[in-house]
Formats: sequence, C-alpha cells, structure tokens
Amino acid sequence: MMENKVELEKTQQKIEGKKELLVTFQKAYRFEGKDYENVDLTGLYDLKIEDAIDVQRQLLNRQEIAGIMLSETTIAFARELAAKATKKPVEFFQLMPRREGNQIRKMVYTFLNVEYSVENGVLTLSQPYCYKGKEYQAVDLNGITELNTMHESAAENELARAGFVVTENSFNYLYACVIAGMATGLGKEFFTGLPLFELVKLKNAVNSTDFFG
Repeated sequence: MMENKVELEKTQQKIEGKKELLVTFQKAYRFEGKDYENVDLTGLYDLKIEDAIDVQRQLLNRQEIAGIMLSETTIAFARELAAKATKKPVEFFQLMPRREGNQIRKMVYTFLNVEYSVENGVLTLSQPYCYKGKEYQAVDLNGITELNTMHESAAENELARAGFVVTENSFNYLYACVIAGMATGLGKEFFTGLPLFELVKLKNAVNSTDFFG
C-alpha cells in the first residue's frame, strides 16, 4: 500500500501545468448554514481510476441506472466524483440547485474528456506513470486482439465478484481495466491505479473497433 502511495505521488509530481478547477457560482449556495460562492475541484487530480470504479458500484447499489450506463455524462456520476475530490458530503452536491449542479457536471466532464492518441494499438498516456519502479509513457494494447472468449468470461466473472451486474461491458470502467490488464500482462491493478484523467480514453481505447475489425 505504501509503495503504491509513493508511486502515485511521483506520478502527481510529474503533472505539469495542473489547471485550477474552480467552479464559481452566479449566486451563493447555502448548505448547512454556510454560503458557498465556489467549489474547488482541483482534487480531481488526486483521484485514480479505482475511485471512478467505486462510484459506478455505489450508483449501482442505489439503482442510479443512468449513472451506471452513461457515467461520465451524468450529474449523478459527477457529484460523486466531486464529493471525493472535495471531501465534502455527497449531500452537498445532491441538494445543490440545478444551475450550480450543471456547472459541476460540466467541469468534471471536461476534466475526464481529454484528448488522446492511439496509434497502431498503442495508447499514449497524458503524463508519465510510475508503477512498480518503472515509468510508463504509453501502453501497447494490441494484445486485445489475441484475447478469446474465455478471457471475456473471466472478465465478466470478475465484474460479478466485484458486485457489478453484467450488462453492457463497454460502459464499465473495471471491465476496461481487466481487459487491458489481460492484454498487456500488467494486471488490472496497473490500470485501476492510473490517474483519473486517463479514465475515459482508456475505456474508449479498450472498446475501440480497431481491435474487433
């Protein structure tokens, strides 16, 4: 656990030009007797893909269907990540007026939807990533084409053991990590430990039609 924490800190230290993610409200929002004129979401940089997986699981347990299937586009998903990033109770975001809530959603959505490049099956990471003493700047996902239906079943079983109902796998972040882990031989933990801003591009890359042509 300590080794992973140190490696995450090393990765975070390499993140240059970290943008301030301050959401400023047009009108002060009162919560539990205190007025808030803004919310700082810069803590999103401290989250990992495993945090997004936890959020998907929480939404499933609460039967937030939209938040499970269309996660990164929904306000339910955004407010859960915002709560983790700010360490505020989720009720702070649940009770927020729609206008301010949508400001939060847009900021989270923009943070997650970074540009990415996959050339010849190789996914370029946004920032260097340290894992088990080695630095990675890209990940070769071409092994996905070599996986068979037994690998697919194993991935589905892993989702079930983690508490997910297997529906459409392409929406599930844990599924993307498991498949990528199998394809690269790096294991799912390599991918669940990636910074949160690598989330959507990893999911999209794993499910790219280039690997199923």
